Amino acid sequence: MSANRRDRRKNKNRKKTKSKKDTISKKDKIYGILALVILFLAALFAAILVAFMA
Repeated sequence: MSANRRDRRKNKNRKKTKSKKDTISKKDKIYGILALVILFLAALFAAILVAFMA
């Protein structure tokens, strides 16, 4: 009986850690996309400046 209870508790803890990892990866993905967009805009801005300077 106590072994079953212990296993259930372990499973609950495992689920919690998995969900935490998922949210972190989602956050990282969002930050990665944001960084790419900012880099793209910066490159675009630089290209426009160079085009007007020349």
